[in-house]
Amino acid sequence: MFKKENNKSSSSKFKKWRKLQEKRRLEHEKAQHAGRYHPDPGLKMTNSIQKRRLFRKTIPLLTIFGLTALISLYSIMPISRLASLDVSGGDKQTKIAVIKASGLNYYESLFSIWPDKSKIEKRISDKVGNVKSVKLSIRRFNHVNLAITEYRTIGYVERDNLYYKLSSSGMTVNYGVEDFDGSYPVFYGFNNNRRLLKDMALQVDSVDRKVRGCISEIHFEPSKVDPERVHVYMNDGNEVIAQISTFSRKINYYPQYTAKMKFKGIIDLEVGAYAYPKN
Repeated sequence: MFKKENNKSSSSKFKKWRKLQEKRRLEHEKAQHAGRYHPDPGLKMTNSIQKRRLFRKTIPLLTIFGLTALISLYSIMPISRLASLDVSGGDKQTKIAVIKASGLNYYESLFSIWPDKSKIEKRISDKVGNVKSVKLSIRRFNHVNLAITEYRTIGYVERDNLYYKLSSSGMTVNYGVEDFDGSYPVFYGFNNNRRLLKDMALQVDSVDRKVRGCISEIHFEPSKVDPERVHVYMNDGNEVIAQISTFSRKINYYPQYTAKMKFKGIIDLEVGAYAYPKN
């Protein structure tokens, strides 16, 4: 008897639940037709999370697209092209040599300059012998500046009636000029012997400043006896015969030699030191 009553009770509850579900379904359909449908709050939250995730994934793509668009726009504008090139430091001869060695051209794309900055600086240092260091910088968007520091200038080398600046490192500028600073000595005859030219440059650089200022010309005149023989013309009219390897050590005594001389003559410093009048 008890079991039967329980079965009746369960059946009654099930019928009520089905009626309730049916009622909700009908109300839901009516609400949809009437435009008053309100989705489940849990569904709203799920959609919101999905939108945020989608937005976070979209940001990098939008950023990349934006940067690409800006770079593309910049690359076709005049501001992305080399407008001017100037050199800070050095005289006219050095500046011309530096500009030529840089290989840069007017209206060249800055995209091809900035990545090769170090290569351009090295190329200039290698090709322009009197340049000690170079620093390339871009100013005012598309103006390139080359700031250089030089080795000390000790003279000029004559080649085919042109004069090439000679630095204390023993290297010369590749660009020759017809006029030069007359306060420096001129080197003649070293065209075919760069090693001895470098040795002579280092020797002259070691000479006392006052004595160095007295030198007008240095001629390389090797002989069978002395392959390092140089003939030096001084500003006071005297001449000096010397050897490259001992030049700086001996020429520094030039003021003492001339103080004892009562004539304009030739001082021979190859072996020992003695003077004799010019013929």
